[in-house]
Amino acid sequence: MPYIPEFTYEDHLTYKIKKNDTLISVAKQLVIRPDDLRSYHNKFCPLQDLIEADFPNHLRYVILAPEKIELSDEEKEKIRKKAIFNDGAFGISLNQAQTNISYGVLYTIESGATVNTIKQQVNVKWKAKSENGYYFFEVNRIGSVYINDTAADSMVQDIAEKASAALYPLLVVVDENGKWVYINNFNEIETRWQKVKKEIRKYYKGDQVEKYLAIYDRNLEDDDTLYLSLSKDWFLNAFFNGIHVQYSSSLSIEKETSFPSMAKSENINYNVQQKLDAYLDIDDFLVIDINGKLHDDRTKTDFEHDLSLPIKEYSEEKPEGNYRAKYFLNPQNYMPESIFISCDLKLDTPQNYTVTISNLDDKKEISASPRQELFIEETKPQKKWWQL
Repeated sequence: MPYIPEFTYEDHLTYKIKKNDTLISVAKQLVIRPDDLRSYHNKFCPLQDLIEADFPNHLRYVILAPEKIELSDEEKEKIRKKAIFNDGAFGISLNQAQTNISYGVLYTIESGATVNTIKQQVNVKWKAKSENGYYFFEVNRIGSVYINDTAADSMVQDIAEKASAALYPLLVVVDENGKWVYINNFNEIETRWQKVKKEIRKYYKGDQVEKYLAIYDRNLEDDDTLYLSLSKDWFLNAFFNGIHVQYSSSLSIEKETSFPSMAKSENINYNVQQKLDAYLDIDDFLVIDINGKLHDDRTKTDFEHDLSLPIKEYSEEKPEGNYRAKYFLNPQNYMPESIFISCDLKLDTPQNYTVTISNLDDKKEISASPRQELFIEETKPQKKWWQL
């Protein structure tokens, strides 16, 4: 039979009870809730020394919880936990992603010295997994969209917001690599759009209004045109970005990726290295770093034409550009807690696009100045697919 040492208060951090001390007075003196003081003591004390409404008359010591030591970031860095992969060696998937999370989203678009921001909130909810390995997530927009911290204040913005709201909720189909590939509730969306279109026509009339509505009608001709219109959506491309894959033993893969630029131009293409950290970060998140360079056939003039920028002179020169992203994943279900993506194009009028997505449960305010220190260089952001 194993030896069990005799209980002694000397093995614990204690408070010596003085005359006239009560549970309430000691808790107040120690800046502890009375219930917490009693609970911790009762967890370790002998049966006869249990604290009930107040201290027993014979009790001489109260057992205290050890003082918590706040570690510096440098100290936390030294004791980071090794990442554990639940989907085979070096593999992460969405198999455990039965979650319902609301996110704050910030897009920043910089064109030269001009800076515009778009803020919104989005909810992502697991719905199902098909027999052939596809995942279904409901993506819903919460509340209003704010452009430069202002709600829609013009006819064009109001129509754009109402029209885009008709799309939600989206039932997004995601492949086994975590890349979104289709929208599975076209009929519901088309029905919502017809109702919203009638409401818009009650408030706005004229040829210009009909021109705007026709754009959305074309986007909703069928499920393929819906997919093509949403292929420019920043949130879907950032959130379901093909990061849930089997990594090599080096925890790094090379791949091509793209980033949506303005609504009428083709996505910007990059060659990137996607690297999974072998250790959780100091906040116990699994971190994926993606870094790369522009790899696109277009010239500087092509980009400037696509983006409706002033063209000084025709040039065959290829521009430079960078793609940088960080994903902070919950290590249990591999769902994003925070995402930071930054892309730039080095044109005569420099273009910088940034996406910041943060779990609202973290109570972290979305700032118009995302955490630039996440990247080696300064970063910035971009524009929303539904804007007119």
